[in-house]
Amino acid sequence: MNITFIMNHREITKKYSELLNKAEFANGRKEVVGLLKKAAKLKSQIEINY
Repeated sequence: MNITFIMNHREITKKYSELLNKAEFANGRKEVVGLLKKAAKLKSQIEINY
């Protein structure tokens, strides 16, 4: 079971916001892309569950 299934909506949106903030201040392209991919996974969890 994936950890995102255990998290509730508020926790997912908080983590999503944190990832976008980190991506905004990230140094390299790979770091930004990695953070945005993680954020996209969380956003899909928000859309699926709610």
